[in-house]
Amino acid sequence: MDDPRVLVLGIGNTLMQDDGVGVWAVEALSEDYDAPGHVKIMDGGVAGLRLLAEIAWAEFLLIVDAVKGGGAPGSIYRLGPENLPARQGPFFSAHEVGIAELLSALEFTGKLPKTRIIGVEPLETETVGLEPTEPLRAALPGVVAAVVAELDGMGVVLRRRRDLSGRR
Repeated sequence: MDDPRVLVLGIGNTLMQDDGVGVWAVEALSEDYDAPGHVKIMDGGVAGLRLLAEIAWAEFLLIVDAVKGGGAPGSIYRLGPENLPARQGPFFSAHEVGIAELLSALEFTGKLPKTRIIGVEPLETETVGLEPTEPLRAALPGVVAAVVAELDGMGVVLRRRRDLSGRR
């Protein structure tokens, strides 16, 4: 039996402080771990509809994104796609299409992969800034660990590139 195709997709706008947490998490994951060939780790940024083909490729999709769940900033959530709210109001560009809408489109076409979301409670997503706030910076190692644990639960083992001291 072939290994399932897995896409780890970091979503967010790195120009808007904590909204970029998904992107920063997959960057840290890629720096610290090697993934087997059937696993793609991808910065989805704000690509919107351009992500359809990548997501349709996957049999299992693990999304990392900022999620406002009402917890303390930096809280980490494990969610299913049914927990994602649909966008309210009009879309002004294809970049504004959210994950909930992308997953709905894929479900309509019959190409929706099994999906899990690692969500992180943001502190600030409305202010321009290239760095996360302190609570999100402190949460990043836990976010990466949550992604690794989710993959491990599927039988996907990532190989750590370096130990905690930074040595390879």
